[in-house]
Amino acid sequence: MKSMCCVSAVITLLPLVLLPPPTVAQFNQRRQVRQNCITPENYYGSCVALTYCPQVVNIFQTTSRDRAQRYVIALQRSCGTRSINGDPVICCTEPRYNPVTERPRNPFFPSESTFIGPQPPPEVPDNPFLIPTPRTTTTTTTTTPAPIPDTSAAPLIEPRGTVCRGPDTKPGNCVEIKECASLLNELRSRSQDATFANFLRASNAVCQNKGTQVCCPTGQGITNTTPAPSQIVPKNTDEIPRRLLNVEEGCGSTVGYFKKIVGGEVSRKGAWPWIALLGYDDPSGSPFKCGGTLITARHVLTAAHCIRQDLQFVRLGEHDLSTDTETGHVDINIARYVSHPDYNRRNGRSDMAILYLERNVEFTSKIAPICLPHTANLRQKSYVGYMPFVAGWGKTMEGGESAQVLNELQIPIYDNKVCVQSYAKEKRYFSADQFDKAVLCAGVLSGGKDTCQGDSGGPLMLPEPYQGQLRFYLIGVVSYGIGCARPNVPGVYSSTQYFMDWIIQQVQDTP
Repeated sequence: MKSMCCVSAVITLLPLVLLPPPTVAQFNQRRQVRQNCITPENYYGSCVALTYCPQVVNIFQTTSRDRAQRYVIALQRSCGTRSINGDPVICCTEPRYNPVTERPRNPFFPSESTFIGPQPPPEVPDNPFLIPTPRTTTTTTTTTPAPIPDTSAAPLIEPRGTVCRGPDTKPGNCVEIKECASLLNELRSRSQDATFANFLRASNAVCQNKGTQVCCPTGQGITNTTPAPSQIVPKNTDEIPRRLLNVEEGCGSTVGYFKKIVGGEVSRKGAWPWIALLGYDDPSGSPFKCGGTLITARHVLTAAHCIRQDLQFVRLGEHDLSTDTETGHVDINIARYVSHPDYNRRNGRSDMAILYLERNVEFTSKIAPICLPHTANLRQKSYVGYMPFVAGWGKTMEGGESAQVLNELQIPIYDNKVCVQSYAKEKRYFSADQFDKAVLCAGVLSGGKDTCQGDSGGPLMLPEPYQGQLRFYLIGVVSYGIGCARPNVPGVYSSTQYFMDWIIQQVQDTP
């Protein structure tokens, strides 16, 4: 099977895209709309058609249709319960358009609107929290928001100055998103997810569209007394590890990665302290042909197709392969390895293996284990729509040369149906179980950004919040693809969630 992986070396940093200031005409238009109503939250507003109140329309994206309709009915009562061309007239605190000159679409009637249903509208409105990407004609998916508790007795939105109730009905305070740890962390991993962007827009509307303020759930903000993020190095022991580390013990801890990566870029030294290189006894070229991930002091997770008889050692703490003096890397011999017993070389399923090092590695700021999603809630979590990181020294383009310096990239995760369709078109869809829950489908459908040969076995990793900081989890292992960075052909990653029981058992059975 053809391995895949490499990370292209162009980066673009994308800041939050703020809404442009209103033109003079738009400003005058807003002045002409008389404030003639009061919302259920006791704010002054203007009676306009629902479509021309974006902060309310967005609520249909972030909560159930029934609850959104109940809130709209309450806003409609403030304007005398009337409609324009079937569109409810509601009390809106921030109307954006002239309701007289355009025919609105009505979220109450799916036949007249694209706002109702599981798919996002074809054109997502300007969004201060959504990083725009070029549109393609390929199929994309969105993440369904987490179930919202039924709080029918409470108003859907209750802004009270700095006190608020978000679109998910959670009480909180209006703060800049950079001061809200939980929403900021989710934004970093779901910055191109239209559903989550709509949630943030609605949350921004709760806070009267002030800057990039959001309704931050109570207790999840970042206060001035919060210490700066610092890496926690897990404790070193001489004991043979026979269990995975818990987040409390410091797994997945790193600093300095906080950038949105759209192309690839060279990683910061020590950014991914768990990344490993697999060394082979092959005199024909570089000894490094696959990657891996350190999960304990003695175990490295990799792909089953990386297992060969000449596999000899693992290198940890590496950054630049062209020099031996830049970082203090270590090479540790492999005592044994075990591939998953169900590994299928034809369709790539169960492409996972575990390496047992001959001794414990010493944890440092440059060498430390990643966390694994072994808790019940993380095992069940859907990552569709998230933007995990990949990293490796693989080829920088299809048929090109391998990278000398560690590169990294962020790629979106799709529903596995996207891979089914893509691989079927390429005549690489071999069996019904090829794209079941054992794999993740991830890549950039427009092409140009992907993993490639040489990165196989490396990590697909995503941060989760922990005590105001972030800890990285290994959610996938680079498995295979068709070429590198080809349009409409995502890569395939073995899911660690699916294989958690097997991984735990292999660690427990360490000789």
